[in-house]
Amino acid sequence: MIRSRRRRRILVVVGVVAVAVGVPLAVLAATGEMSGDLDRQAARWRTTPITTSSTEWENVPGLARTRCTRDQVTAMVSVTVEGGPVAFRVVPDGVPEAPFRPGSARFVPDGVESFSYTFVGNTHPFEADDTHRFDVQWRSPDGVPVTLRRGVLDILYEQGRQGCP
Repeated sequence: MIRSRRRRRILVVVGVVAVAVGVPLAVLAATGEMSGDLDRQAARWRTTPITTSSTEWENVPGLARTRCTRDQVTAMVSVTVEGGPVAFRVVPDGVPEAPFRPGSARFVPDGVESFSYTFVGNTHPFEADDTHRFDVQWRSPDGVPVTLRRGVLDILYEQGRQGCP
């Protein structure tokens, strides 16, 4: 019985230490930081409605920009939608495995509603070229039709230096 109490105490101490060490590490892993010297801004918008019920990510036609960027890029997406739940994200250079942070943003409109969300990412030269494309993507998580009535992509960035026109 004494050994059993000792074991429990040891397990409790080990558990407390694991939590004391693990929680700060988890918080550090869940947060991040990036920066850049903002000196440019570019926007694109669409006012023609479009509908999707696709559960797969698709580019929103007309909501993309190609710019010569370096370091942090801030992509602000504002949309007016109606219908079922919808998710948006910003993908750089056609690489769906590396969406801008914090990842996708899900909205559940109640009638016709407008939403805005900010995404951030870092860009670096690829083969000595700072030219990057930023696509707004969307999907219907439940397959219920959703209509984008209008939308804006506004990016804030630092001008790239390599391979720029």
